[in-house]
Amino acid sequence: MKFLIISAAALLLAACSSTPPPTSMLDSDWQQFGYDRAMKGLVVQSDTKLINQLDGSQLKENNYQAYLIGYESGQEKYCQQSAYILGVVGKPYNGICDNSDWTFRQDYNSGRHSTAGGM
Repeated sequence: MKFLIISAAALLLAACSSTPPPTSMLDSDWQQFGYDRAMKGLVVQSDTKLINQLDGSQLKENNYQAYLIGYESGQEKYCQQSAYILGVVGKPYNGICDNSDWTFRQDYNSGRHSTAGGM
């Protein structure tokens, strides 16, 4: 039973982390996609990686730029949250704030090792 629960949780996490890129070529969709990825704490993807996920479709330069704009906006907002609380609640951190706030990872790790989450 324990194995079944762990397997289901792993599949759910895999499905959430591998959100496919938009199939439309609307810049607004690409910008939202970038924003959503950053708000999940996921690292920015290269244009090559996105092209590989598009199943043969071409990625237009303006779509990739819109993705980056959305990602930067989401990253800024993501990095404004409390890293300590993020660690306390056990959410993953992939290092997207390391360049903008060198204390973010340290605060996150302090939260992860805190006993506050068990209260």
